Amino acid sequence: MTQEITSSSSVPLPVELLWQSGWPPAAQLFWSRIGEVKNLSRDQVAADFWSGEKDRCKAACQRFADLLFAAGHGEEALAALMLAADPVKPQTFEIVLPQLGYAVEHLWDWPVASITRNHALQRLAVWWRAARGDFKDSDSSVFWTTCLELFYQDDNSEGLPAPREQNRGEQQDATAALEIVVMPKDKATKLNNYHSEFKDLVDARLPLRLARDIAAMRAKLMAEYPHATNAIDLVLRDLREGAPIRPAPILLTGPAGAGKSRLVRRIGDLLGVGVYRYDGSGASDNMFGGSPKGWGNTIPSAPARAVNQMRIANPIVMIDEIEKAGTSSRNGRLWDALLPFLERETAARYRDVSLDAELDLSWISYIATANAIVNLPAHLQDRFRIVKVLAPRLADLPLLAANVLRELAIESGEPGFVWPLAEDELEVIGRAWERAGFSVRKLQKIVAATVEARNATAVRH
Repeated sequence: MTQEITSSSSVPLPVELLWQSGWPPAAQLFWSRIGEVKNLSRDQVAADFWSGEKDRCKAACQRFADLLFAAGHGEEALAALMLAADPVKPQTFEIVLPQLGYAVEHLWDWPVASITRNHALQRLAVWWRAARGDFKDSDSSVFWTTCLELFYQDDNSEGLPAPREQNRGEQQDATAALEIVVMPKDKATKLNNYHSEFKDLVDARLPLRLARDIAAMRAKLMAEYPHATNAIDLVLRDLREGAPIRPAPILLTGPAGAGKSRLVRRIGDLLGVGVYRYDGSGASDNMFGGSPKGWGNTIPSAPARAVNQMRIANPIVMIDEIEKAGTSSRNGRLWDALLPFLERETAARYRDVSLDAELDLSWISYIATANAIVNLPAHLQDRFRIVKVLAPRLADLPLLAANVLRELAIESGEPGFVWPLAEDELEVIGRAWERAGFSVRKLQKIVAATVEARNATAVRH
């Protein structure tokens, strides 16, 4: 999906808004940022801004623009005008786009100039189409419309060659470099009936997903997980723009409910590699490495299953709650079964005992999660980069709640224009969330209950 940029001193607020996937998260971001503006009272416009009525919201944005221009905050004022732009009324873009377009191309500096500026211009192109009236029959916000229009352009699989695509000259050489054979035929025995789903992997050239638009992806994650900014940087630091995705093994550790597993799944989604989850808490044997071919219910290793499921050579395998795996060595241990996969040299020639084939699993990324690592053996800790994910704080609530609200809207099939949480709703949510120990998991339930209560009240009135 389209990517969102979070607040950053190096990224102007109007650019941050370009990356938002709907009016609600854009409004939340704008609201939090103008709270930093001195001598600006948000209270006098708040009732209209959060009214839930489109025309009142747009008028409030215009009022904010006037106040911010008068206070000498041009970027914030331009952001307010962006929120007031309505595809149903193309003329509302007339005052926004000339200033925004000029600033994007000529005024603002960029964290990664060749990436962020170009992608900002792509998004601006959709806004210019809205100004032309291309979307005047749609009731969606321009933010959501841009999200939909750029869905495929932002897909991380864009630009990767198809597994059997034929090219010429240098393009053909590049294609070969971006594909590998995970299961060479000359290093595999004949598969039995239990492995029929793996037959297409034999001698197949599988694509390697490449890292695309890392700066924008980082910014999107920062917006969705404001409490985990340091962890996000550490997780992404191995990625290189245009290079195959293969970070070193990572172990995310932190309190229960901090959103570790959710963060891993989101990273997989944004990278376009998918995440194969393996439940560490339910593991009391070495089945991560597969079971022998002679067994009646033989099953290949978890990494081999991940490759087969994603049909790429470099998916992410997540070992969730790794510290809760069984410690008895009678039937083998997950911790020991993991070791050969974490070393690239051995993973490149791993003999899967179920498939009875030598596989190249060296491009798979491994991310584990744990509440604590004190009980993990030292030789396993040594093979992971241990990254601490801090618990969320009350100050993170506006962004976290906005993200949860957006996810609920998408699940309900109404992602286009969902009204943000009002200040009184956030206060109630904040008190309940504090009692729940600031768990992201609990926050999802609290926000869902708040939305249900809001809808019930609307029906009665």
